Amino acid sequence: MLRQSNAGWSNPRVLGILAVVFVCGIACGSAFTNAFMHHRMFIISGGQGIDQASRFGLQRLQQELALTPAQVQVITKELDDYAKYYQNIEDQREDVAQLGTQHIIAILKPDQKLRFYKLLGISPPGTAAPVSAVR
Repeated sequence: MLRQSNAGWSNPRVLGILAVVFVCGIACGSAFTNAFMHHRMFIISGGQGIDQASRFGLQRLQQELALTPAQVQVITKELDDYAKYYQNIEDQREDVAQLGTQHIIAILKPDQKLRFYKLLGISPPGTAAPVSAVR
């Protein structure tokens, strides 16, 4: 009796192991990219510099860097522009969230609306206090 060997690429075990290795490689690569590369790209592009500078504040920057009056003027303008831009984004986010909430409420039945308000811990229109959140 001759035994036919199932060796090589057609062996399901080999293909399964290769698939597991491939999936693990993809998972590790995406984790590395997310953890290190995106963070480094953000720092290199300067995206974090203005954010950190605004957290330090103008007074501390002025003390630490011994800024000239002309430099203070430019930095003040940039920090103010950043703060305005950030505030505009926050206002837009709040508007979109409010509009989305209104759209959701518009399609709910009255009993669903009350449960929705309760889930979110917000007060229904016409009431003073929010409905207690569901636990």
